[in-house]
Amino acid sequence: MNYEHELSYLFDMLRGEAGASVGNSLQMIMSVASVKFLELHKEQYNLPNTLALESLLKEGAFLAEKLKAMLTELEERIPFLKGVYEPIYSSSPFSDSTLYRLFSRIHSLALSKEQWTEFIEALFARASHADVYATGFASTPNSVNELGIRILQMQSGSFYDGTFGLAGTLCAAHHYALQNDLEISLYGQEFHPQAWALGKLRLLFHGRTDAQLAQGDTLTRPAFAEGNQLKKFDYVMMDFPFGMKMNNYEALMNDPYHRFVYGKLPRTSADMAFVLHALSSLNEKGKAVLVVPNGTLFRGGPEAVIREHLLAADVIEAVIALPAPLDNTAIQTNLLVLNKNKAAERKGKVLFINAENEYEEGGRRRKHLGEEHVRKIAEIYHNGLEIEEISKFVAVRDIQETNLLSSRYLQSSELEIEPYGKVKFHLDRIKKSTQVQPLKQLGTFYRGINISAKDSETETGEYRVIKLSDVQNGELLIEQLASYEIKNNAKIESYLVQEGDIIISSRGMGIKVAVIPPHEGKVLISHNFIGIRLNQTIDPFYLKTFLESPVGQYLLLSKQVGTNVSILSIKDLEDIPVPMLPLSEQQEMMKSYLQEQERIEQRIKQLQQQQHETKLKLYEKMGIRSGFETIGGRV
Repeated sequence: MNYEHELSYLFDMLRGEAGASVGNSLQMIMSVASVKFLELHKEQYNLPNTLALESLLKEGAFLAEKLKAMLTELEERIPFLKGVYEPIYSSSPFSDSTLYRLFSRIHSLALSKEQWTEFIEALFARASHADVYATGFASTPNSVNELGIRILQMQSGSFYDGTFGLAGTLCAAHHYALQNDLEISLYGQEFHPQAWALGKLRLLFHGRTDAQLAQGDTLTRPAFAEGNQLKKFDYVMMDFPFGMKMNNYEALMNDPYHRFVYGKLPRTSADMAFVLHALSSLNEKGKAVLVVPNGTLFRGGPEAVIREHLLAADVIEAVIALPAPLDNTAIQTNLLVLNKNKAAERKGKVLFINAENEYEEGGRRRKHLGEEHVRKIAEIYHNGLEIEEISKFVAVRDIQETNLLSSRYLQSSELEIEPYGKVKFHLDRIKKSTQVQPLKQLGTFYRGINISAKDSETETGEYRVIKLSDVQNGELLIEQLASYEIKNNAKIESYLVQEGDIIISSRGMGIKVAVIPPHEGKVLISHNFIGIRLNQTIDPFYLKTFLESPVGQYLLLSKQVGTNVSILSIKDLEDIPVPMLPLSEQQEMMKSYLQEQERIEQRIKQLQQQQHETKLKLYEKMGIRSGFETIGGRV
């Protein structure tokens, strides 16, 4: 049977109803399909023949109310379904005529138990490819679930997902258990009532009515606990909601389960709270795989302290950078592997794997982990393979400022650099052939000012401020700078630029570099720039040319971090190696280069004028020249 064709028909049928969303359609199809599926299990649950779609089709009227009554009775007869239908069928936006067509179509599906499982998985796959705002539910890509479960390499035991969503991860764990003839008990908790209900129904189709699935807030009210002790599991995998605000911060800081002993939680994001909850849910030999955004791996403040303590406890085993954008995820994600029982040869180390290039192209310019990519990544992890530019063990003592981004320790030697296209780099050759110095030895760094709402833009403002848009094609358009009246100017002198300073953009995808030209008045850089006041050993135009070169761009781009916005810090720039020559050679070299550039630009202008004149002559011959006249100043 072509499941996708059948699902398209069902969704098209339901889409015509006013006020019906993709989420409504998903919930209705699941509810009705579960009634049909349970007809195959009526002996197991001792269900009467009246609890069937055929009974509803015979009625023909008031179908929404009668379906609701039937679902309520199923909840009463089957303990696993208690409370499941209420969140997803409290009211129906569909008319009786539409429901009749839906009941009839699903009733006609002659599927076996195994085929029903395949049908429902196709339904959830379709939902996962829809926009999260259309369905109302976020879901983990199946390939990520597959990879995470393979990383865990489970034996018989217990598996827990504290934010199970639509239960895709739990289903992947169940499927792995079936393939490997394992006994895996499933546990999960989900905050969203509709997601919890749909996840339970999904596991019903997999025959896992023994799964323990609770609804509620995992952080404030963990469901699996005895007194102040969390239940401990052999395996954990979670894809928690990223950047969730801490609405119950004080309660968590007085956590009765003592989950957050590794450091004070930040108020701005619950990411680390979920990480520490997962760690606390592991038994003494347990292993966890967590899907995390980049920010969880490098943000400073309280999160950096927590990462420092996790590293000191030696429970971080691996970090795997995934491709982006991956399936239905909009941002870069990673797998963070926690292990309370590291193998002896892995103690005191973290395995970094850069899997950003392990993908196949999917629809809508999305990337997808294919089976061969999942297999390769899992093989690298399990065998501890170290492959140049792909995987590497790093001693905990060598982790830089608790930064766990794989890009810190694994740099690709190939990068797209405009206007050269894909470029392969050989930095070792530069270091061997040229004397280099770190950028921090060539000058002093300073930050830009953060303009607040109190600072008004005005023509009479005392200070002019350099913004990102003021740097175009490597040149600072000094005459177009906006003037501001700065209210709080206690430290304003530290933001002032001087002629010959280098400024480098610190935010955004592209990196802009400019030399401060001669100017009058007080000019500041905004917080989107980092300034460098050079010493007498380097020419500013020489440094600018280096930083704009493919090698310089590679070094700068490799230092960028960020979840939504790429960021450079002063510390990132300090160790960039700069090839050095005597100052006189730098100046002579740049003088010659700039003169040649000026000649080339003049020649380009001459050729453009020649091209313009040639076209005008052609228009004369065509007899159309008299039909227009230029009024923009060109002949």
